[in-house]
Amino acid sequence: MPSLTTLLPAMLAVIYALLLVILAGRNRDQLGLESRRWLMLVLAVALLTSFVLVLPSDAETQDRYAALFLGDLTQPALVVILTNLMLVFFGTQSLRYLQVAERRANLWLGIALAWWAAETVAIGLEPSAGIGQDGWLGRIYEPTRLPGILALAGWSVIGATLLAASFYAFIRAHLPEIANRALLWAVITLLVLLGAILGSSGTRVMAEVGWLTQAAGLLGAVYSVSTYRVFDLRRGVRRATATAISTLITALIFFGVLAAAQELEADTEDRILTLAALALLVAVVYVPLRSVIQAVMNRLVGESTERTAHTLRKFSEDITGVVELDALVDVTLNTLSQVIRIRRGGLLLVRKAEGGGLQLEPARRGLGEIPDTQGTIAPNSPIKRRLLDRRAPLLQYDLDFGRSYTEVSPAERRFFQQMRMSAYGPVVVQGELIGLLCCGSKVSDDPFTEQDLELLMTIANQTGVALRNARLVDDLRRREGEQAELNKALSTTKEQLEKLDSVKTDFITIASHELRTPLAQIRGYTEIMEAMNEEGVLDQEQAGSMMANLRKAADRLENLIAAMLDVSQLDVNAMDLLFVQTSLENVVRMAIEPLTESIKARRLMLSARGLRALPPIQADMQRLVQAFRNIVLNSIKYTPDNGRIDIQGQVQGEEILITVQDSGIGIDASHLELIFEKFFRAHDPSLHSTGTTKFMGAGPGLGLTIARGVIVGHGGRIWVESPGFDPDNFPGTTIYIALPLNPPADAKRVLPFEAGLNVKQMQDLLSASGASSAPELSPTLARAPGQLDR
Repeated sequence: MPSLTTLLPAMLAVIYALLLVILAGRNRDQLGLESRRWLMLVLAVALLTSFVLVLPSDAETQDRYAALFLGDLTQPALVVILTNLMLVFFGTQSLRYLQVAERRANLWLGIALAWWAAETVAIGLEPSAGIGQDGWLGRIYEPTRLPGILALAGWSVIGATLLAASFYAFIRAHLPEIANRALLWAVITLLVLLGAILGSSGTRVMAEVGWLTQAAGLLGAVYSVSTYRVFDLRRGVRRATATAISTLITALIFFGVLAAAQELEADTEDRILTLAALALLVAVVYVPLRSVIQAVMNRLVGESTERTAHTLRKFSEDITGVVELDALVDVTLNTLSQVIRIRRGGLLLVRKAEGGGLQLEPARRGLGEIPDTQGTIAPNSPIKRRLLDRRAPLLQYDLDFGRSYTEVSPAERRFFQQMRMSAYGPVVVQGELIGLLCCGSKVSDDPFTEQDLELLMTIANQTGVALRNARLVDDLRRREGEQAELNKALSTTKEQLEKLDSVKTDFITIASHELRTPLAQIRGYTEIMEAMNEEGVLDQEQAGSMMANLRKAADRLENLIAAMLDVSQLDVNAMDLLFVQTSLENVVRMAIEPLTESIKARRLMLSARGLRALPPIQADMQRLVQAFRNIVLNSIKYTPDNGRIDIQGQVQGEEILITVQDSGIGIDASHLELIFEKFFRAHDPSLHSTGTTKFMGAGPGLGLTIARGVIVGHGGRIWVESPGFDPDNFPGTTIYIALPLNPPADAKRVLPFEAGLNVKQMQDLLSASGASSAPELSPTLARAPGQLDR
């Protein structure tokens, strides 16, 4: 009759063969496909090892199977060699299963095969080492036992590496289901490794225990690779612990009762009554004690039906009168945290999107950190069919690994992964999906059970009507807020329009003054010259002086018309810009030169720093000179005598920033944007001065408008900062000009005018501006828009 040592390997061989068949026939779309072939290699080697163990180990068998027992190798030595090869394949399969990087897995395989080859050669070279025979593990530290030392070292490294990989996968797992698989695999690794070591010990009892342990580990490996959702190991351990504790307490109680009954004398007349009283006392104590024990065990396992029912009843009462969306989210998530005991949670608001899809947006409040991101679900998405059509909860684990969700688009998959949640419960009202309750990982890090998902759906169903009402209230209040903002914007626009409307009236006053003054000078001098000429008293010196005054008046009139023409070009985006390499130092110097005498006359201190170190830029030098001259002139006008103007330049990234800071009267905050509008004046136009550089003097209000148009045309920016308007304390104003080193592709480079505007066009411009009383202009004053006085 065959012994157990022979029958057990034969039975295991049949089991391994069946596992190979089962593994080969499983659906290839299940989780663990990448490691399937390696597990089949492991089972094939284990099957071959069992076949070797079934064979008799005498000399006649070795001769008969000489091809199998190579050279002087004994049957136990061959078992050790095959077991080590099985461990090499199992380690590779484990790393694949745990989704270790392919490069690291291949490195492991190379090192492990090298170890196996060295061990095999060492066993063949030292047949006297007794590898695999009884007691060989106790002699591996002898000097001549190199194969044993290699075996022990290899087993230690394999065990440490695989256990470390399992626990690392457990720690970094983003889903509890994946963490559970990693933890279960750590247990499987221990079983396989321990079984392999005991099976190679050579001691009969230890070997038989090792074979069974290894078989249990490989059976668990096949189960883990072939099953989509594996056994919850932590919950199972807790339940087993709770059951063991409850059983132990019950046994102790009954043991105490039996011990007490044993002490009763047999001839006692009231023995039966005493036993009955003792039994009744035990029952009275045990029934409530059992309830307490059961409550404690349920708390340990995480199950409490009574507490859950009470929490759900309270939740149903709390949400009845809730109309605020934030309050509803808080109540709902607090209930989820109590019932399912989650760490994180949130609510996704669902709206209909174009084309029949769904738009998802997180609510403002949440339990823990909720990513502020939006996503969409396609009309034909499997996610929509699951949540809306089937009204069933969705697990992130199913979304990542389930075959039913292979058609999910990358954008949808990426959105749900960014949410970092574990389960989603649809909130459906009257056939419309209006929200998703999101649950993160549980406090215990356990996977979500069917009971958990049922509780999630119960809370989602109770939330439906309250969520719809809260969203209606929230939408109404948001529209009220938007309406209030719109009214505020309209009020602000109305105030600005009123200011700009007054600008038109002010411009008539200013333009009339600006136009009539030089015209009056021209008319006056011409009449004087005509009268003196008729009387014959006009000499050459007098004529030269009058001609000089006429030229000044004409220049002033020409400058005003040129500014108007420049503004008209800005209005139609018709300003011609010619980009060449330009130095901002030269631009600023040329802008300041015509103003030098005025600066001296006003005793102003003007400084320019950092301009020489600035790199050259691509710009229209003529227009930039015009823009900077207008900006500096504005600072001169509103800076009192003995004041200061500082110009600084610096490089900031791909831009050059120029600041023009003065110690003037400042600008009111409400005027910081309006000063760039045409004809706008921040002060009373009745105080208008004809002096172009006098303190508080002003022109027609076009200088900063032209400056902004030129700067923006270069792809730059211009803005103003000021503490406010104070003509007594002089808080000052700073104008910022940011210019790109290279003009962008959309810079204003339009075709230049072929000729300047004619007199009729200028008359129309002046008429549109309100200066209808302007006299006829000489054609010589019309010039091309690209010209600029130096």
